[in-house]
Amino acid sequence: MKLNKKIAPLAVASALVLSLFGVAQSAQADEITGTITITPTSGNVSDQFFLTSVATSVGAPVGFRGASTSQIFQNGVLVGNISNLRTTSMAVTAGTNGLDGNPAFMDRSVINTNNFVSNKQLNSGLLSGGPLQTGTFEYRYYFHALNTSLDLVNDKYLSLTLTYNATTGAWSIPVAATATSTSLTASASGTSVTLAATVTPSGTAGNVVFKEGATTVATVVNAAGPVSTTLLGVSDGPHAYTAEFVPTDSVAFTGSTSGTASINVGALPAPATVTGNITVQVAQGIGGGVLQLTASSLTANLGAVVNSGGTLNASGTVTAVVDDSRQSDAPAFSLTGQVGDFFDGSKVLSSSYLGWTPTVTGVGTAGAVVPSSAVSSEGLRTAKVWATGTPSAANPQPTTTSASALLQLRAPLNTASGNYSALLTVTLT
Repeated sequence: MKLNKKIAPLAVASALVLSLFGVAQSAQADEITGTITITPTSGNVSDQFFLTSVATSVGAPVGFRGASTSQIFQNGVLVGNISNLRTTSMAVTAGTNGLDGNPAFMDRSVINTNNFVSNKQLNSGLLSGGPLQTGTFEYRYYFHALNTSLDLVNDKYLSLTLTYNATTGAWSIPVAATATSTSLTASASGTSVTLAATVTPSGTAGNVVFKEGATTVATVVNAAGPVSTTLLGVSDGPHAYTAEFVPTDSVAFTGSTSGTASINVGALPAPATVTGNITVQVAQGIGGGVLQLTASSLTANLGAVVNSGGTLNASGTVTAVVDDSRQSDAPAFSLTGQVGDFFDGSKVLSSSYLGWTPTVTGVGTAGAVVPSSAVSSEGLRTAKVWATGTPSAANPQPTTTSASALLQLRAPLNTASGNYSALLTVTLT
């Protein structure tokens, strides 16, 4: 009974906060650094109490130790007060309010109806600022300069972002959506084109929308693994497609779009296959015939590095095919490769640590081995010869050169962690 007598006048004092409905706060200048921990981490507006406990990692700053309250904001606008006013005279059994500069903690272990934690259901009684709308909202733990005049614009506060579903009444601490990635390949047979898409992580449910430019050409509904579709009666010529993944649960997973998959339909020769971040430049042919590069696989995942021999090591293979149907006296061709630095956001891993070992089958000569080293070296940071060759003398038989290169990375042990990506540029002249 003694405790109830102490709480009652504080509930009256909290009316000072309720009179401030409509306060808009677009700036966050008065938010202080720290965290709020609550239990439960999810619930429903129908629950008897909004919170069971609340704790802060910091206490009230000097000059803001007159009182504390808990407020609900949405889109920077006050929705309403959610707790009794807490002053330095708050009952000890109700918890600590943080007004002495130490972290605050209040729960319902001693007093089940502890209105200093929260004094109402989430939507019930939140002034005319409620109810909440579907989306995110803020739970703010305020430290007020005065206990007689509460300034929700200039007083200091900690903020915790929560989500709310107005249809179900459920609220929770948001969980970051899992990122997805989508890859796409295209193949042609006559006037038919088959598009095959793979979404990772595997088993992620959603729709895969195949597009040519901005035009949707096919949709696979409720995909949960590798999917494919075949387009019939495709016009002759070059075509470029993408695959867009639209997750069924957009809260748990993000959408993703593949790179472009290019294909020639009909009698036109197949173009170089370019995927991911790799570009290919083909020099103009000299004399009769053509000098043509078909990229078999210019994308390589070197995988996770291995600590061995005092360096971080990784390897992978890229391949390319050169067809040369030019005149027999045409100059020799040169296939070169160059890799830019690896990046992961602002992190940089020099491509000077990357080398390769070229090999050639068919007609042609492999370029020199470029050693990889974790100490100062040039590596593939500058263009290096992958393969060279000359046209066939058995006209019109073309010369085919199949080139492969084993990429080898030896990076220093102090390389920053990250998922690095670099651009490989292959040039045929």
